[in-house]
Amino acid sequence: MRLYHIALATLLFGMSLCEANLSLAQPMNRKKLVLFTAAEAEQLRLSQDEWQKNSQMRALSVGPRIVIQRPEIKNTEVGPVIFTSSPTNLSVLFEENRAPVNMASFQVRARKGIFTKSLTALLQPYISGSNLDVEGVEIPEGRFHIEIEIADVDGMKTIEVYSLEVGK
Repeated sequence: MRLYHIALATLLFGMSLCEANLSLAQPMNRKKLVLFTAAEAEQLRLSQDEWQKNSQMRALSVGPRIVIQRPEIKNTEVGPVIFTSSPTNLSVLFEENRAPVNMASFQVRARKGIFTKSLTALLQPYISGSNLDVEGVEIPEGRFHIEIEIADVDGMKTIEVYSLEVGK
C-alpha cells in the first residue's frame, strides 16, 4: 500500500510540473512594437508638398486582396488615407483572389524618395494564417507612405501604397 501512495504522489507531482511548464509555454506579453524610431521617422516623414504629390491611384490586381480593417481608411482629396494616433491597433487581412495567399511573400516598407525602411521583420511575428494583427503599435507623429506587397502561390503580386497620417 505504501508503494501505491509513493507512486500516486510521484504521479501528482509530475503532473503539477507539467502544468507549470505548459503555463511557461503560453505566449508572454510582447514588448510594445515601435514601427520606426524618431530618427527614422525624421527621414521618412513627408512634407505637405510630398504628401499631396505622392497620392497613388489604386489599380485592380490579380494578386491577393489587401483589406485593412484597423485603423480605418478614409477617402480624401489626396486619395485614401489611414488616419490614426499612437499607439494604434493594426489589423490587415490578405484574401485569396485567384489562388491561395503566399504569406512568405509578405513585405512592408515605409518609403520617402530614396529612403526606405523595411518593416517586414518587425511585423512577421504578428501574422497568423493570412491575417496580421498587432495591438498597441507605436508610430511617431507625421505623414508617411507605407507599401504593402503580397503574392499568391502562383506568383501573382499585389503592391499597394497607403498614406498614413499619425496625429496626437
